[in-house]
Amino acid sequence: MSRIQEIAFLVFGQLSVGGVFLLSLPSLTTVGLGFFRTNGLVFLVSVSAGLLLFPLPFSLWHPPAAGCAVLFFSLFIVTLFVYNLRLWFRQPYHSRILLLTATALGVVAILATVRYYLPPAASLIRLSSLSIYFLNSGILLGAGVLGMLLGHSYLTRPSLSIVPLLHLARIFMVLVFVEGGLAVASLAFPSPRLRNALLLNTIEGLYLWIRLLIGIAGPIILAPMILNTVKERATMSATGLLYIAMLMTIIGEIFSRFFLLVDIAIL
Repeated sequence: MSRIQEIAFLVFGQLSVGGVFLLSLPSLTTVGLGFFRTNGLVFLVSVSAGLLLFPLPFSLWHPPAAGCAVLFFSLFIVTLFVYNLRLWFRQPYHSRILLLTATALGVVAILATVRYYLPPAASLIRLSSLSIYFLNSGILLGAGVLGMLLGHSYLTRPSLSIVPLLHLARIFMVLVFVEGGLAVASLAFPSPRLRNALLLNTIEGLYLWIRLLIGIAGPIILAPMILNTVKERATMSATGLLYIAMLMTIIGEIFSRFFLLVDIAIL
């Protein structure tokens, strides 16, 4: 059960940090205040649920990275709560400064989780690769969620500028390919356990191929299709494709975190 909780903590936390960062894109200001209110709440609920599910060690500050991750995720939540409070009740306007502050706190929290999940003797290359992977994954998930929710706005507001959705589609496509490249790099020098999984000699092999085919190959195929449909302003089709791609991405990220926790590879 604790492993499932940790996977939820990692996926929800990174998704929220990436989504909050993308909410600060200048092009999104043309969408309207309601878009920021909806997504601000979505990311606040997501990161709060993830942090509540995180199985805290017996001593919170041992190892120190666990306490650091919890502290900075808590500060991220507080900052995002203030942002939402201003949007809904007090001076109702979109504050990029609060979003960027929350993003900075979230990035520190993600880096602390990297330190927590890797052994103390981990090499600088392994630390750097997992940090890049976590940050890339968070922005990728955030782009997918924002793209899906933004696509609905065009149903009621057909005249809305296509630029915000175009930016999110491009970001999603680039990061999908980056994640695919990181996964291929992880498979270049497989450990014996990972090699057995690739050959389907263990049950972990089933999870691995779900990760590779559904979580990486599927979104890579769909991402250019999404971008093309957005360029043609077929927003309804683009939204449907984003739903499918986002679902595949989430499934892939869940299995990816499983491989991290069982110490097979960074995928």
